[in-house]
Amino acid sequence: MQRIGLYYPYVHFRDEQWIKAAALYWPGVARVVPRGFSVTDPDLVKALRDELDFVTDVDPREAAAAVAPAFLKAVEDHGAELRQRFLATADTRTFHAHRGNRPEPLMMGQRIVNAEPTSSDDVRTLPRDERPLAGLYPHEVDPRLADALRGAGLAAPAMRSRVARFADVTWLAMDPVLAWIYKCVLTEELARRTRYAPITDQVAAHSATDGWDSDRIAAAMLGEPPRPASSDETTRLGLMAVQCVLPDGLRSVPVAKIIQLRKDHRAEFNAFTQAVNKAAADLREQVAGIEDRAAFEQYLRLKFDESIALPLEDLRKAMSGLNLKTFYSALNYKFELPALAAAASGWAGNVPIAAGSLAVAAATLRQATAEARDAQLGGSPVSYLLRVERNLKPTTLVRRVARTLGRAAGSGI
Repeated sequence: MQRIGLYYPYVHFRDEQWIKAAALYWPGVARVVPRGFSVTDPDLVKALRDELDFVTDVDPREAAAAVAPAFLKAVEDHGAELRQRFLATADTRTFHAHRGNRPEPLMMGQRIVNAEPTSSDDVRTLPRDERPLAGLYPHEVDPRLADALRGAGLAAPAMRSRVARFADVTWLAMDPVLAWIYKCVLTEELARRTRYAPITDQVAAHSATDGWDSDRIAAAMLGEPPRPASSDETTRLGLMAVQCVLPDGLRSVPVAKIIQLRKDHRAEFNAFTQAVNKAAADLREQVAGIEDRAAFEQYLRLKFDESIALPLEDLRKAMSGLNLKTFYSALNYKFELPALAAAASGWAGNVPIAAGSLAVAAATLRQATAEARDAQLGGSPVSYLLRVERNLKPTTLVRRVARTLGRAAGSGI
């Protein structure tokens, strides 16, 4: 079964290149959008959503209610120590307006308040009074927990300024480390409920999303380094596969090309994701019981080579050989012109006859070559990767000429 990615810790995607790469591997991506939150997506995300139904919004209300008891216990057990670390001044604050899909900070007194939490690693080393506060939207926090956080001095009410659509919303402003931990816990609960796979363009977040309970939440709040998440072999293998064929300038690739690629080659996309799932299942069986991280990475690379890299290289060679064979076959037709026609034509007339014969040869070979091409591609679970590689990479003049010849003979992909 194909898996859907669950993007976190933000609502808005932060990296254009990242979301384009995600669209080449994930069937779809869900994101956490609390009730009443007004989303402002760029045209890139709108196109993926409208053309591929790629983006789904998920309401976190039920998950927020489920994680509230663990946070309430942590606050109850460690309230005094948490206040020393994360005290939020109780006066009402005003914080960032959004411009596009990025927040724009406003200085309020000696603090900045962010609309969405930033990576805890970015701010953990700053003195507490200099950390920019982070805002959690009210409907992504259970009311019981919101009251407890405010009562313990760990959160303060904050109003959004300069943005009419949020003018009447009272956010929860808190230390970004605290907000970051909450986002990770909420994401894990949502993933458990939906079977979506947590994904992020924020590396620090992805290392802190496994096995949260009240003790672990308290330990993280009190400064214990996050425990690495258990590895998702399917995601790792799939993204490694896509990344190995992506062009360096993915940012400059029009999103329309990615959308068309997905639409035109759905069957090959499905075959590829099924192959990745099988490879990941085999890997999980092979590495069961292995605790050494370096050993796991070695097995991961071996499985990638076996299941993805080597079959892709074999397919490249097969397709290249098919093009070469077709081209030489077409040339042979040119040199097999009837002797009488060649003798009667003279030099000036021979060129169009030869050129016409080449075209006839290409047309004659088209069906057989197309069948051979489709057999090669249809028989490989990594043919989708070859599509990505050849359709998205910038094409040089030499490659354009070669591709034109190949397609004329029915061998282009």
